Amino acid sequence: MSPPQVHGPHEPLSALLARLLTSANGATLTANQLIARTGGRGLYLVLVLLSLPFVAWVSVPGMSTAFGPAIGWMAWRAALGKPTRLPSRLGDRPLSPRVRQAILGGGLKFLRLLEKAVRPRRTGWMSWRVARTANALLIVAMSLLLALPLPSPPFFGSNALPSYAIILLALSMMEEDGVLIWFGYAAVLVALAYFAVLGGLIWVHLARWFELLLRLLESAQ
Repeated sequence: MSPPQVHGPHEPLSALLARLLTSANGATLTANQLIARTGGRGLYLVLVLLSLPFVAWVSVPGMSTAFGPAIGWMAWRAALGKPTRLPSRLGDRPLSPRVRQAILGGGLKFLRLLEKAVRPRRTGWMSWRVARTANALLIVAMSLLLALPLPSPPFFGSNALPSYAIILLALSMMEEDGVLIWFGYAAVLVALAYFAVLGGLIWVHLARWFELLLRLLESAQ
C-alpha cells in the first residue's frame, strides 16, 4: 500500500473557488478549468449537486436514468486516475458572468454551509491512491443502482438510498473527511441490502408467474 501523500494546509473549497473566480479578471473560465484548478475537488461538488434531486423517497420519473450514467462516468474517470472533467459540450463552455455571480453568491453560501459539518478529519489514509480509487468505484456502483429504471412508487427509496451514499462519499472525498466517509460506507451497505432484498422479491414473483403460466399452458393442451 502506498504511503499517504503529504499535503499543505487544507484550503476550504469555498475559499479556493472564490479565489479562482475573483482572480480571473474577466478571462474566459470554464467548468472543466475550475475542476482542474481545484485539483479535482470541484468534481465531487458536481456529483453532490447531481444527486440532490433524488434525496426524496419519491423522485421525478426518468431523471435518474439520465443523471445516474453521468455520475458514474465522472466517477469512473476518477477511479482510473484520468483527468476529472465534464463532457466537452457542457464543461468546455465559458462560464457567463451571470453563472460566475451565481457561484460567488448562492453557490459559495451552500458550500460554506456544508463545510460547517464536513471538514478534514483523520485524513491520512484518505489521500492513498488505493483508497481514492476504491471510493470512486463505490460511487460508480451506486450510480448504476441509481440509473435502474425503477419507478417510485412502488419502489420507494430506489433512488434515494444510492443518492445518500453518493452524497456522503463525494463530500468526504471533497474535504478529506475520514470520519464522514464511514457514514458513506454504511449508506452503501444499506443500499446494497435494499436492492438485494428487492431483487430477491422480484425473482420470487417472476418465478411464480412463470410457474403459473406453464400450468395454464399445460391445462390448455
